[in-house]
Amino acid sequence: MDGNIILIYHSQFDKLRQVVTESYKRSISDPPDALFYDQQNVFIKSYLVGACSILEAFIQDLAELYVKQIQERVNAANLPFNFVVWVSNHDKAKLSYKRFEASIGKKEISELISPNYWKTMRAFERVGIDLSASSVDDFKDFVASTVDKRNKIVHHNDQASDVSFIDIIAAIDEFKKYTRCLFDAVAADPHISSTSA
Repeated sequence: MDGNIILIYHSQFDKLRQVVTESYKRSISDPPDALFYDQQNVFIKSYLVGACSILEAFIQDLAELYVKQIQERVNAANLPFNFVVWVSNHDKAKLSYKRFEASIGKKEISELISPNYWKTMRAFERVGIDLSASSVDDFKDFVASTVDKRNKIVHHNDQASDVSFIDIIAAIDEFKKYTRCLFDAVAADPHISSTSA
């Protein structure tokens, strides 16, 4: 599993954290920067949505990396199409004397992915990874409540008056830990760990 994905997304989180920190400093300076002080809510909401968007993109790319590795292994096995159809109980599939090729695309993966904790668990279950055996579960309540807050902002114009710049910084830090945990769990999956770098 390519570890660069963690570096790329943690860099994005770090850059967002720097922007949030600077916004916070400007809002509490003496005198405060009027833009950041008067429009705190707008900035806080957009930063929370941004952090969740980075999380969602990471989860999608992580799932795509895993699926790509599995597909490469399946396709390299040169399995007979009819045999795979038979053992997978797809009796209605049209038989053909060709090699079986796995071909799950980006679109099918993206339809499974969401920053929502439960949807993430189901998406990885679908591709064959049991995240319940990892410490991913430690982040369940935090991720669920943070993404729920994001959904209320995006879909119901919630004012997020109970969220501060400091809360966004803490959320970014937790998301970094969560993404590391997700990556480690996927990289340790027995179906690819023997080929992991």
